[in-house]
Amino acid sequence: MDTKEKNLLSFDIAVIGGGLAGVMAAVSAARLGRHTALIQNRPVLGGNSSSEVRVPVGGACDFNPWARESGILEEFFLTERTQDPRRIWLGETPSIWDITLYDLARKEKNLTTFLNTEVHAISMESSSKIKSVHCHTLGSESNFTIEADVFVDSTGDGTIANLAGAEWRMGREAKSEFNEDLAPESADDKMMGSSLLFHAEDARFPVPFVAPEWAVQYESDEQLLSRTHDNITSGYWWIEIGNPPYHTIFDNEKIRDELYKHLLGIWDHIKNKDDHGAQTLHIDFIGAIPGKRESRRVMGDYILREQDIRIDAHFYDAVAYGGWFCDLHAMGGILNTTEPPEPSFDNDLIEVDRRQMYTYTIPLRSLYAKDVANLFLAGRDISATHVAFGSSRLMATCAVIGQAVGTAAAIGLRHKKTPRELVAHHIQEIQQQLLKDDCYIPGIVNEDSEDLARSASVATSSNTRLSFPEGIDGIEFEHPKQKAFGRSTLETERAQLFPCSSGRLDSVELQIVSSSTTDEKLEISVYDTDTIVGFSPASLLQSVSSVVKAGFSGYISIPLEIQIGKPTFLIVSVSGSENIRWMYSSNPPTGTVSASRILHNWKPQKGSYSMRIQPDSFPYESANILSGVARPEKWTNIWVSDPDEKLPAFATLTLGQPTYFNTVHLTFDTNLNFAHMSVPGLYRAPTCVRHYRLWGTTSDGKSILLDECIDNFQRKRIHTFPRLPYVSVILEILDTNGDKSARLYEIRIYDEN
Repeated sequence: MDTKEKNLLSFDIAVIGGGLAGVMAAVSAARLGRHTALIQNRPVLGGNSSSEVRVPVGGACDFNPWARESGILEEFFLTERTQDPRRIWLGETPSIWDITLYDLARKEKNLTTFLNTEVHAISMESSSKIKSVHCHTLGSESNFTIEADVFVDSTGDGTIANLAGAEWRMGREAKSEFNEDLAPESADDKMMGSSLLFHAEDARFPVPFVAPEWAVQYESDEQLLSRTHDNITSGYWWIEIGNPPYHTIFDNEKIRDELYKHLLGIWDHIKNKDDHGAQTLHIDFIGAIPGKRESRRVMGDYILREQDIRIDAHFYDAVAYGGWFCDLHAMGGILNTTEPPEPSFDNDLIEVDRRQMYTYTIPLRSLYAKDVANLFLAGRDISATHVAFGSSRLMATCAVIGQAVGTAAAIGLRHKKTPRELVAHHIQEIQQQLLKDDCYIPGIVNEDSEDLARSASVATSSNTRLSFPEGIDGIEFEHPKQKAFGRSTLETERAQLFPCSSGRLDSVELQIVSSSTTDEKLEISVYDTDTIVGFSPASLLQSVSSVVKAGFSGYISIPLEIQIGKPTFLIVSVSGSENIRWMYSSNPPTGTVSASRILHNWKPQKGSYSMRIQPDSFPYESANILSGVARPEKWTNIWVSDPDEKLPAFATLTLGQPTYFNTVHLTFDTNLNFAHMSVPGLYRAPTCVRHYRLWGTTSDGKSILLDECIDNFQRKRIHTFPRLPYVSVILEILDTNGDKSARLYEIRIYDEN
């Protein structure tokens, strides 16, 4: 073999870019049996989430209920949380996250990872098909070529797409092009910038700081318009510079240098100007790599736009989802001294209302280059307008896009189809594979013909009723961007959504505290709705008034006469005055949603307003295990055992006749209402089953132990065992990580090779 042959490596799929999108794309493709290369130009995986940059993972769940991104990201995230004692916040990502990603990637037998490796050129097989990428590895000074059948551009900058001659955009579209409300009147080349983060520790004794002479001087807080810097141990996303005046790709090093000037000037301001209480703080980390937000967006067969993320289009080729608000920063970043870094940070309710987004789907047509036949897109370079990009750019959203792309690429190779042909002929197969691998696609249910559980009957040892916890006065929400909505006073209309299994509502009791010296009136309305997504009251069922006595504290009963006739979600909304509080708990029952009115839209919250309902609702029944959706959506979709009955609890699936199978998939409850940034260190979800046994029953009544797990903290578990004919599967739950109830979203059964 000559030198050229020695330096040529062949793979089925080559993923370029090792941020979260690239990692998830590579791992998903490898798990589906494809020989995959993951090429990363840094020494660690994780991109902006890594310890080099330290941007916390955010996504749909930060602003939407029960929406945390599952699949491979959830698996990796839960693994890291059990080992890392630190919180998740700006500037605080430790190396254990890098190692978690590296370790789990290395365990994939079909995945080869190339770190410190830059793709500097490509070769084309034709004008519209990539043949290979040419790589250089730092340190070892090695050059080699990787050829593949399919390529995934997860570089963030669309680097591979650009080298391949794909069409791309940078900057902002005019309002008229896509009729986007949040777009500027005229198109321009402006983009959101890059940020440099820092972290500080408390030495517990005075630590001086002398800024270098080239640092920017910030003499007073007035120079930092709306740039809050009270949390001074880490920060700040608003230390941001981009275009204008710098090109976010070609001026990357200049941007970093400018960011150093401002970051150290701001630290000098915190330490030495005014009184910020920072005398004993010292910086122990400053990023050397700017966390980049925006650059090229590569054009696919569909361009995601504002209307699609504002009112979910439910694309027929949906493979991923988002839900962060439309987070468009002030152009110019910190160099823009006339505008706040983003309008919503100025308590501008009009802008908060305009930028509110609920969960929305992302089509596969936006995840490949329309003019390069074998190039998928994963991450922030997908086909979207600048406005839609303001929401889709978040890392957790990029991660689920990555898993969708890796899955699509693997299935495309199986059928020898291009990305465009996959949309036309194999989209349901891709969607069903993603659901099988614990991804969520709003509106898509399990229709997997190979899942034997779909034709089974199900029974459980007990079920529980819906019960709201007692409220706590003065609580604020977990996410800092929701603090403005954290008070429970009723001058703002507030509402609670809940599942009603009985088909009627006779009364509600609201836990109320009044600080008024006079009697005051409450206005209560009840609506129905068919989904928790978007918190959209459908039809008004009844409106009533009630009087709260001066100084009252306790439950106030509201008689109602509502007949729905079928299980559904109901919404109770309440408005009053600033003197009356509707008590609030940070521990909501599964499948319930609280919200507060912004202007036209509602802001979903992470807890629940405290109430009692009559008659009781039992929305956690055994049938939910086979609902086809593994999280709350159009129902709770979870089985919860009665907490008053001691464990073990049992869920039994009966197949009707002896059936050969050898694999069972289980989906447990890891509290998908808990946003990444709110999950503490060394965390194991109390709601997650810890110890369980899986049994199979043969036609002669013999029970066979198929598998046992004694220390589980993962949401998704897959068990394989000897292939025999079984008539039933029994899940015996012996213990949880803290909760008194056994909880289970889904059981799947397969006969696999």
